[in-house]
Amino acid sequence: MMPRTTPQRLRVLAMLLVSAVLLVAAASWTRVAQAGQDADNLRERRLPAVLALEQVAEALTEADRAAVGQLASGAFPLTGPGTDYQDAVKTAGQALADARERMDGSDRALSRLRAVDGLIIEFTGLVGMAQSGREGPQAVAGIAYASELLHAPDTGILARVAELRDTELAAIRDTRDGYWTSTVAAVPLAVGAVAALLLLVGTLWYLRRRFRRHLNLPLVLALAALLALAVWDLSNAARTRDRIDTAAGPGVTRLAELWQARTAVQRVVGAESLALVTRGVGVDHRAAADVALRELADPALPEATVRTRAAEMAGIVAQLRGRGFGPEPDGIDLTPRDERSVQLLIGGGTGTLTVVAAAADNGIADAIAAARLDTERRLAEAADDEGLGLGGPLLCTGMLAAGLWGLWRRYDEYRTGG
Repeated sequence: MMPRTTPQRLRVLAMLLVSAVLLVAAASWTRVAQAGQDADNLRERRLPAVLALEQVAEALTEADRAAVGQLASGAFPLTGPGTDYQDAVKTAGQALADARERMDGSDRALSRLRAVDGLIIEFTGLVGMAQSGREGPQAVAGIAYASELLHAPDTGILARVAELRDTELAAIRDTRDGYWTSTVAAVPLAVGAVAALLLLVGTLWYLRRRFRRHLNLPLVLALAALLALAVWDLSNAARTRDRIDTAAGPGVTRLAELWQARTAVQRVVGAESLALVTRGVGVDHRAAADVALRELADPALPEATVRTRAAEMAGIVAQLRGRGFGPEPDGIDLTPRDERSVQLLIGGGTGTLTVVAAAADNGIADAIAAARLDTERRLAEAADDEGLGLGGPLLCTGMLAAGLWGLWRRYDEYRTGG
């Protein structure tokens, strides 16, 4: 039943104003809080988890490269896999622990992490057993088995790490495409703002007609506060959407590709070294090196300097292959070393595969640091409410106070007759 008297109409308008303002305030606060939470989750948990898992893969590939390099150089009987190997294994363990802390802790994820942990222990065990074989068949077999355990398709350590990484990448995409980080999340506020706008404009028109007043300043101020909040909130929603789209889309993809390029660099050296010490028997390690070189030469990789280094590496690899696998084995020595091949492979001078690979790795590491900084900055900006967390409630409070004051003035005027 419609109110028939002016006081009744004013009371109804006041209740409607309170409802509309509360709707606007709730919609604004909820969107800002949830969007900030999602952006923080991406920056503090999901992105670091992906990068930690990529680092696990790169560090283990580096450990593989270091161990087989020591065997190829002839230092294996004295030093074992070497300090580079030990440092890489330690880095992989720390990165895996970091990933465990960042991930969601589901039973499935923890089970996969435990499986990777167990396989890394098996990997290091095989390398340790290889050392007792000095340079003979046992050493070669141990290193080869360890490498196979690491790189085996579907069942290898790197394949399992990639599964975990892909799960985290899917979670990032889900958050990026989620409701709270989209501009659709601002629809409730827009609906509430339109309702409040129509109510305030209708109230101004009604009071002007009923009380013969040209202007109700408190209601005009309430209208201005409403428009300011709506523009502020919608602008923030669009800004959040833009930053999330860029950071959780191209930003994360580029970081993952750069880490995989670092892994590919290590793989080229490791696979060529393993091909040399096994004399090409068994698994075609040079095919793995070819795959890694193609990844590094891919035009989609944005770092031109890395592609240049990849071309240099490919040239050195061609020289290595032109020399074959070295002299025929003598007795039980299955790792005959052609000194020029060893020098091209792991020598310390310019124009050697290890040195060029190290330069490529350093360049990629610098690109990763810059890309990560940019991605984290965008996620931080996406989480920033630009003052809406405090300013929104204050504007709503001012809007409500001004609107009710404007209605009370007319109500009091009618009640007192003045």
